[in-house]
Amino acid sequence: MLEAVFKGHLTFAITAIVITVGFGLAVFFSAQKRTDRPTYLALWCASMVSVLCLTLWSTGGTHGAGRCVINAKLLEPFGTEQGILNCLMFTPVGFLGFLVTRRMLPSVACGVALSAAIETTQGAFPVIGRACDTSDFISNSTGSIIGALVAFLLIRANRKNLTPWRLQPRLATFICVGFTTILAVIWATSIQARIVSATQAVASAGDDQRKAVTKAVQQAFGDYYKIGNVQFSSSLDSDSGTIMASLPVGFVQLNWPEKNEVTASLDMSDNGKPSGFPVPGSPSHIKSAKQATQVALTYAKQHFPWGVQDSDVKVSAVGDGATLGWLVSWRRYHNEVLMPMRLDVQIDRSGRVSQLATREASDVSVPSLRVGKHKAVELATAAVPGCRKVEAGELYAVRKGSSWHAVWRVVVTCKDSSTLMTINAHSGAIETKEKSGGHA
Repeated sequence: MLEAVFKGHLTFAITAIVITVGFGLAVFFSAQKRTDRPTYLALWCASMVSVLCLTLWSTGGTHGAGRCVINAKLLEPFGTEQGILNCLMFTPVGFLGFLVTRRMLPSVACGVALSAAIETTQGAFPVIGRACDTSDFISNSTGSIIGALVAFLLIRANRKNLTPWRLQPRLATFICVGFTTILAVIWATSIQARIVSATQAVASAGDDQRKAVTKAVQQAFGDYYKIGNVQFSSSLDSDSGTIMASLPVGFVQLNWPEKNEVTASLDMSDNGKPSGFPVPGSPSHIKSAKQATQVALTYAKQHFPWGVQDSDVKVSAVGDGATLGWLVSWRRYHNEVLMPMRLDVQIDRSGRVSQLATREASDVSVPSLRVGKHKAVELATAAVPGCRKVEAGELYAVRKGSSWHAVWRVVVTCKDSSTLMTINAHSGAIETKEKSGGHA
């Protein structure tokens, strides 16, 4: 929410400051003869106006139906930077609200109501370009509660006046009922709710995730690299995602919760010196693909022996003239079907591991192969008629639910587009079909 506002919006910053200060001064002068706390009241109102400016300033949206994301993971925002910022943004609202009213319930209720109104407005009016999310509502409301509690404790500690404002019960009840009714009508008529298991793309990793990625780093590189920040990038509708750990010269990624795929990049040194993982006994300068293959094999046997046994090896140059080294890949085939196991090790010119990609997986059984490459090409040609070129690639195993089967990967190239499809090698069914605008 906050990050989306200040990127180059000088006009917004100036306007928001003028509105906030102007409104606060107006409240201060008008309340001097009506209350003994005009300063606190002015600051309280100014804090709420500033929040409205921050959250409802248009960033440029689209027309269409209103939507709001209902996050089933209630505690998620407290593990994210954005959630903490939202919480801090609403802390002054609760804090100043208690200083004004000397009552916990009204000061917290105002903060919660303000957050509810903001999220409802963001959801009902997508044209302003803001996103309605219950994670924001929870973090905002929590900030109000924390602020009110801090103010209460400070006043009690200093033994200051705790005389609360006198409230009119009937008026307060009427306002609460009316406000709730208006929000309910807007939600029923203008907002489509979508329940998801998580909404934050990136958050701090949990203890189990930190342990998992630490184990993966140690398997790949021993104790050579010190792990820095560890984050978790989750899928929108599930608890699965990717754990990302920063290293002094790169990063490591691990899929979660499967924990069987590791990706590492170690060529991010700022001083131009070799930053990859050194392989014991390797030459200081690699001159050929044969040397690179031997270094990669030595490394793989020490760290990922499961990828070498009974596998086919392939080596390819990376960059023009192998300026970035060579990529050595191991794959396993069963009855010409590529198995799910993967092991890719890139060796740079200095004889170090600069890139790594692994997938540890057992060989799988697939149904009998009834559709050959030629038949797959015919099926693809019939599915996209009038195209000039059809190419079938490898036959590989894919998982669908709890079972595995083999598919052909076929690319159909037309005049102005290309289509990538997978064809079941047992049934001949076209399982996926993706069209792109350019040539393959």
